[in-house]
Amino acid sequence: MNSSSFNKTTYRAANDRIINMIKQTHDWQSSEGFIADGVICPDEYEKQPVRILCILAESYGYNECGYNDGEVPSIEDQPTKDVLGLTNGSVKAPRNLATMLWLIQRSFELGRKETWDDMPYLFSITKENTIKLQSALSKVAWINVKKASNGNGTGQDSEEVYAHALRNRDILRDQINVIAPHLIIVCGQVVFRALYDMKLIGTEVAPDRKWEVQAVNGGPHVLEVTHPRSWWGYEKLYENFEHIYSQLVGTDGKPSATFFRNIR
Repeated sequence: MNSSSFNKTTYRAANDRIINMIKQTHDWQSSEGFIADGVICPDEYEKQPVRILCILAESYGYNECGYNDGEVPSIEDQPTKDVLGLTNGSVKAPRNLATMLWLIQRSFELGRKETWDDMPYLFSITKENTIKLQSALSKVAWINVKKASNGNGTGQDSEEVYAHALRNRDILRDQINVIAPHLIIVCGQVVFRALYDMKLIGTEVAPDRKWEVQAVNGGPHVLEVTHPRSWWGYEKLYENFEHIYSQLVGTDGKPSATFFRNIR
């Protein structure tokens, strides 16, 4: 584990270039708005014992945000503007995934697994819960393989997401490299399949191994999970958290040397 492999200055310069690449390949001022995704809070991300990158399919409802002044919504505005819709009751994925992230991060802080009895019920939208989940999100990176937002809020079109991912191959490759995660959480089968087919997540990674942390020689480990919108119920969420956590830590409750043996 080498925190120096993520450099804030290098990241910001590369991220500006990546945003320009997206603008050049998308009709972003009219029909294909997007969120400038990436690291939510570089200062916090840099300090994490396990740098986590979450890769999802697409964002929703932001195709008309921020264009009057020639700007696009940025993932770095999440703590103040909630661009991911964390506090929107109809948007499930950000809150569900942030809850899982909070459990993992809290357990690293404690040096032991967060217990079922002590786990807060973070699916409920309250001020206290939102503060916890915003804190969890501030420590990770978050990108979508389809950069054009689903402005109508309609259901995901898997073929469209896959096609957009292939179209964005160079952008996604550059994002993963400069974000320099220790662990990539890939959310949903179509997202995993696209990244796998484009060889962006390591040749050692295999499909159909959901909830299993897969080691990649010289690169970030990879965890395929089902799409977070399908995570119903605290018991199943906690069961999946336990399974993930057991693969990341040693007997002392800290990130294990075994897990990090091949991390760059």
